[in-house]
Amino acid sequence: MTSLLFILFFLIAILFSMLGFGGGILYTPILLQSGLSYYEASATALIVIITLSITATIVYHFNSLVDWKIVFFLEPFSLLGAYFGGYNSKLIPEKFLLILFSFVMILSAFFMLFPFASNKNTPKGFIGIIKRKKLDYDYHINLWLGIPLSIIAGFLSSILGVGGGFAKIPLMTLIFRVPTKIAVATSSAMMILTASAGAIGHLKAGHVNPKLSFFLSIAAFLGSFIGSKISIKADKKFLDIIISIIFIATSIWMIFKAIFRY
Repeated sequence: MTSLLFILFFLIAILFSMLGFGGGILYTPILLQSGLSYYEASATALIVIITLSITATIVYHFNSLVDWKIVFFLEPFSLLGAYFGGYNSKLIPEKFLLILFSFVMILSAFFMLFPFASNKNTPKGFIGIIKRKKLDYDYHINLWLGIPLSIIAGFLSSILGVGGGFAKIPLMTLIFRVPTKIAVATSSAMMILTASAGAIGHLKAGHVNPKLSFFLSIAAFLGSFIGSKISIKADKKFLDIIISIIFIATSIWMIFKAIFRY
């Protein structure tokens, strides 16, 4: 079983590092199927996501794709939500977590397949709006929306055992008009901190399996290095369709698990 987990985590890391997601969307269900409780599965997934995100971020950084100003302004608020979620996760029933996980996956798939048109006019001279320019792209950071949504994203990523990319990438691309490649790279950098805060909360709550986490982190390291290299030249629309199908299938499976397990 451990060898099979290593192979699955390696393959998932390749795919999800290409998209700026942490992989917890599949890591957590797989670990649940292997017999771990939801709390142990989400804690292990977060530790693996840290390794995946660090590896991918290094590759993206050296290709000038990470917008560190977005990380600086918004990630501290994600950390608050992530730590609070990780530490208090056991207060939430597992059945509710499974259903919430499914809902988040379906919502993420919808946004990836049918993105809403963003406002093309960048606000001018308004407090809380930070203009950005990277790789010849102009976009802006709206702190009035970004801060509360970052707190929510951090909280959900921690209690569900996912990296937070499911919320942060749509936030950047749909609201801030950040180009997809920059959003993917920046999401990877943000997940390092979000997943770390959530993992610390889980660690203090006693949910972490150190040996399993370390073993699967090696798989994530190898897979994310390959995936982030491919991502620089990948067709994002094609990948969005693939990952949306995976999201929907996983969410259906989690709903059945919630119904028949409890």
